[in-house]
Amino acid sequence: MSDATIGAAPQAAAGDITNVVVGALGQMLSRDPASISTQLRLFEDLSFDSTSVLELLIQLEAELDVEFDTDTLEPTDFETVGALVAYVAGQVEENA
Repeated sequence: MSDATIGAAPQAAAGDITNVVVGALGQMLSRDPASISTQLRLFEDLSFDSTSVLELLIQLEAELDVEFDTDTLEPTDFETVGALVAYVAGQVEENA
């Protein structure tokens, strides 16, 4: 196995997680996932509230077969779609 192959694995996994998060957001918002960028803000741009975030986290836990550690959640994890993807990727990696 080459170094390039090894280096590509985390990026592919991150891309997969991005797709899962964006897909879940699209489903929750009845919106085309292609219209959801990682720069969008969950609360300001997507009109999320605390209940919506909880529903999203539950859906992501089910889809990714992971349990998020709520003690590690920070408000910054929900600033943008990209921040949420980074948090979810970190949790998936810790639970791997």
